[in-house]
Amino acid sequence: MILIFSAIMVVSARNIVHSAFFLAVTLLCTAIFFILLRAQYLAAVQILVYIGAVVVLILFALMLTRTAVGQDTNISSRQTVFAALVSVILFAALSIIFNITELGAAADVSEIRIISIKDFSSVLFSKYALPFEVASVLLLAALVGSVVLAVRDGQEDSEQDKGKNGDGNKA
Repeated sequence: MILIFSAIMVVSARNIVHSAFFLAVTLLCTAIFFILLRAQYLAAVQILVYIGAVVVLILFALMLTRTAVGQDTNISSRQTVFAALVSVILFAALSIIFNITELGAAADVSEIRIISIKDFSSVLFSKYALPFEVASVLLLAALVGSVVLAVRDGQEDSEQDKGKNGDGNKA
């Protein structure tokens, strides 16, 4: 129930920061589902990568871009009813497809091979160590680039403010 409520609040919250926090709650509920399914590694990845990185990155981007945050933004439009209708139709179509075809059929659980976290991590950090490190360097470069752009924009804004006042003092 909390998952459904938080997912609805992600798209309907008027404040974008509140929407990001509801996204974190939604992702946390998904991690709890992974724990209930005995997929502890996926739950840990869900928490570390999605909550720890993606949501923090969204909030960081909001702070750096100085987006107008507040209750005065109007997010409702004429397309809200149309979007809700399309969502209901898509849900109904997917439900019918999964009930008619073999896609929704339960798999034979005797054929599922359970791999331990130790085995998975040894494969991840031996065979896929280079792509893992390349991704981390790429993310670090993107973070440094966003900070550099934000500092540059902040300096340009302060120079424009000084030029408007003439003497460099803020009015």
